[in-house]
Amino acid sequence: MSIRRWSLTVVICFAVFAALALFKVMEIRAAIAFGESFPEHSETVEEARVEETGFTPTIKVMGTVVAAKRLDLHNELAGEIVQVNFRSGDHVQAGQILLQLDVAIEQANLGAALARADLAKSTYERARELFGRNAVSKEQLDQAQSDLAASQAAVKVLQRTIDKKTLRAPFAATAGLHQFEVGQYLPENTLVTTLIGDSDEVWVDFKVPQFYRPLSTGSAVTVETIGQQAGSSAVTGTVIAENTVVQTANRSRLYRAAIQAGNKAFMANTMVSVQVPIGDAVPLLKVPAVSIQYDALGAYVFRLQKAEDGQGFRAHRHQVRVKTTIGDAALLEPASTADSLSVGARIAAAGAFKLYEGILVFVPEPQPAAATDAENMAAEGTTGAPQQEAL
Repeated sequence: MSIRRWSLTVVICFAVFAALALFKVMEIRAAIAFGESFPEHSETVEEARVEETGFTPTIKVMGTVVAAKRLDLHNELAGEIVQVNFRSGDHVQAGQILLQLDVAIEQANLGAALARADLAKSTYERARELFGRNAVSKEQLDQAQSDLAASQAAVKVLQRTIDKKTLRAPFAATAGLHQFEVGQYLPENTLVTTLIGDSDEVWVDFKVPQFYRPLSTGSAVTVETIGQQAGSSAVTGTVIAENTVVQTANRSRLYRAAIQAGNKAFMANTMVSVQVPIGDAVPLLKVPAVSIQYDALGAYVFRLQKAEDGQGFRAHRHQVRVKTTIGDAALLEPASTADSLSVGARIAAAGAFKLYEGILVFVPEPQPAAATDAENMAAEGTTGAPQQEAL
């Protein structure tokens, strides 16, 4: 009797446990089936192609703009100003009189000197005629010739003095600022104005440390303004000359480059930034800078490869070595391994930070330009309507 009860108890317990186990198995299977009904996790990113580009290593140094034709005009003789023929900032022509000092005394002396020169010339010609007829001695002829030469020299001295008091523009140029007025006394060696010649070509003087390789004549450099105008006025120049010695103060070589600059961004004495090549061009891989990700192991990108089922792509991590970054592009050193990035490879660009190894990735199809323009016009129309109502 006791054995029968125990057997019945065991059978009942086993049945209960079996029922519970079956229920749990069915519950787990249902959960698994429910989970498998969801699609695989994926991300949508923009793609880019790996491109090859040439890169020349450069350094940036400071330079100074030098006018190709510049003259600081000074007066050699003192005097009173009687005429001012230019205003500050005027464009002047070659030979134009800029400033006239008082030459009344010199003009009077010049008239007297010319009269003496005419008399000396007549005396000399008469003496030469008489000497031909043996009417005067050789000494008298020499004296007449000497008087003529002295009188002509006196005329030249006075004419030169008048020229020195007449300040002219030696070439077509733009004049600088001045504050001269008629009647003002001008001491000798006073700076009258600074003339900058009419030329689109200007020079840029810059220094390169001597431990970099020397630049050859004809080497290309990039010159751009600094400060608020940085990047807005970048031009390409050509090295035209090198100083004959290395400067002892900073052990640098001094170079001069010529640039074509027809605007006021490159005025004389302007400080500029000069990008100088310091090596030969090397081939590098170009990718968007946004595609580069970083972690403790260094920089890497996600290469996109077609999924096995043909639906989307799989992201695979590739370590890279970033050479430099220029604007929104990163330049990579080509790797020598077989599985390294190659030109034309598809990589993740914007949105790459969301990816991890093996994740399913989808790339949106590019929209046609016409459709994009229509959408933009529609957006402008919808945003413009409330503004008109508000007005």
